[in-house]
Amino acid sequence: MSGASIVTMDESRVITDRRGQWMILAVMAVAMFLDGMDGTIVNVVLPEISGSFSTDTSTTSWVVTIYFLMMAGLILIFGKVADGGAIKRVFVGGMAIFTVSSLLCGLSTTLPLLLAFRAVQGVGAAMLAVSAFMLCVKFLPKSMAAFAMSMGVLGIAVGGAMGPAIGGVLSELMSWHLVFFINVPIGIVAIALALKAVPRDGEFTARGFDLRGAALLFVSMVCGLYVLESAPSHGFDGVSAACLLVFVVGMALFVMVERRAADPVLKLRLFRLPRLLAAIVTMVIINMCYMGCIYLIPYYLQVEMGLDSIDSGYYLLIPAVATLAFCVWIGRLADKYGNRPFDILSCVIMLASMVVFALIDPDAVWMLVLGLICMGVMWGIGGGPISSRMLENVPDEDRPSSSSLNSFIIYFGCAAGTALFAGLFGLGSGSSGQDLAGLSGEVFLEGFRFAMVFGVVLSIIALVLSWAVNERKAPRRRAED
Repeated sequence: MSGASIVTMDESRVITDRRGQWMILAVMAVAMFLDGMDGTIVNVVLPEISGSFSTDTSTTSWVVTIYFLMMAGLILIFGKVADGGAIKRVFVGGMAIFTVSSLLCGLSTTLPLLLAFRAVQGVGAAMLAVSAFMLCVKFLPKSMAAFAMSMGVLGIAVGGAMGPAIGGVLSELMSWHLVFFINVPIGIVAIALALKAVPRDGEFTARGFDLRGAALLFVSMVCGLYVLESAPSHGFDGVSAACLLVFVVGMALFVMVERRAADPVLKLRLFRLPRLLAAIVTMVIINMCYMGCIYLIPYYLQVEMGLDSIDSGYYLLIPAVATLAFCVWIGRLADKYGNRPFDILSCVIMLASMVVFALIDPDAVWMLVLGLICMGVMWGIGGGPISSRMLENVPDEDRPSSSSLNSFIIYFGCAAGTALFAGLFGLGSGSSGQDLAGLSGEVFLEGFRFAMVFGVVLSIIALVLSWAVNERKAPRRRAED
């Protein structure tokens, strides 16, 4: 095994000793940190990448978008592979792909090469995201559920928030290439730790893998997110119309295929469970608002406040510190008192942060700081409990595979939030297709506030859903087919 004490309980192997449990948590947290950081670390260096490749920032924004596209499109596919008994292989393989592709991203000499290697990095990140959460579901006791999810959310949130800060520092010290090279030593250490801490895989069972459903989901997701990203900011051209058509037809075919599949890549019957659906929508909204802000705020700091990339990055440490201050002990409280109160509170705080950003005054730095603090506290209080709330409303027999659903929801929200807030900014500022960094402060502020007003609407929806669903007390039952 791995030196950890394993017991068999309901066909799952649960680690019973504290050292083994903490090693699993450490492996998961490192993977989630890398996933979160690499989703945002390039935001503050996009202007430098644009200059390096003699292109505009709008084009190089795909360095961010393609990463989330690959994750959202592939996460359920790798979830099925990991759930078939290959958790350790998926995790270690994903970390290896992520590490090597990070090195290649840093060595890229053209934008197409960078985008290609960034896409490969997204493949590795998808493997990490789904297998990291599955480590907790498979090998940790249910009593640690909210705490474990909080640790994962902590990794994502801190990595995502620190990404711009780290990127700004590295860019100022040397160049944008370092924002990718930094992953290499961390990845090597994570692989060594995983080889020691994670129990060996059992026998792999590829029972009727739903290849058609997986392919339809991936293509539909890519096309749908492209429309969400491009149509509002660049206009609804022929490419956007074609992608929208492919998305609609692809999703219709996906539903038909999944209903007939013996072992579907996504169990659609779970979406007929009202409690679970409410938790899913809440999690999507939280991730959309958080990542939408993380995408736009670095530009706000540079365009509105005139800061350089390193000083802009320091501001993004504020939500990371706030998340760190709340995340771990909130998870323990949620395990003891239930998830609903923290779910509701996080939505209230998210609403407050969106209101602050929607009314923000560039001369009032306190408003920016307050909004950033609220973002971090929201993640620290709600991320783990909301994920745990999703899991507690999944039927017991579907619980192992629910970790891949959880990861899919998180990164779909990240991808959709980045794309949607970028598009809303273009609509609100009337600057479709222009370089964000080249806009006047007044025009930028109009677009920024417009996007945040939409965030207010989303936050209200999430709050209503969180309030309406009571804590689940009864035993989970299998969803009706």
